Amino acid sequence: MVRVVIIIVVILVLLGGGAFGVAHLMPGVLPPAISTLLGVPPSEEAEHDDVPEVHPQDTTLVNVEPITIPLFTDGEVDRFLIIHLYLEVRTGPDVGRVNQLMTRIVDVIITHTLALAALDIDPGIKDRNFLKERLQEKIDQTVGDDLVVDILFQNLFERPLG
Repeated sequence: MVRVVIIIVVILVLLGGGAFGVAHLMPGVLPPAISTLLGVPPSEEAEHDDVPEVHPQDTTLVNVEPITIPLFTDGEVDRFLIIHLYLEVRTGPDVGRVNQLMTRIVDVIITHTLALAALDIDPGIKDRNFLKERLQEKIDQTVGDDLVVDILFQNLFERPLG
């Protein structure tokens, strides 16, 4: 009986030591709760899991007519950027407010896209997520933070001149 207890204690010590070693050497392998119990802060990968964004349940899409933006190289029009997008808006009075402010929204889209194209920075307008984040930020600054929930691209492409 004493031998069985000693064997169980040795196995538990080995398992605990192994888990502690794994937590220190490969922190992303163990779940964050176990890593925390072992005194190791969870890895950055565990803290930044892709959590889906929660959108309001009652939203509708407001169509923004396709926008053609000239892109310049050396002071001359080189190509055109065509943007067709939808604005996700809460149903109710927000839809009417967005329609009232549509001229301002289109102006912000054109102005900011031209500015990003002129800066010629990376990732710039070629990266859809970067462009989406910048446009969302500028639209929020112009019409209010809670009016437009999300921007959804229908089409985004460049067309050469001619």
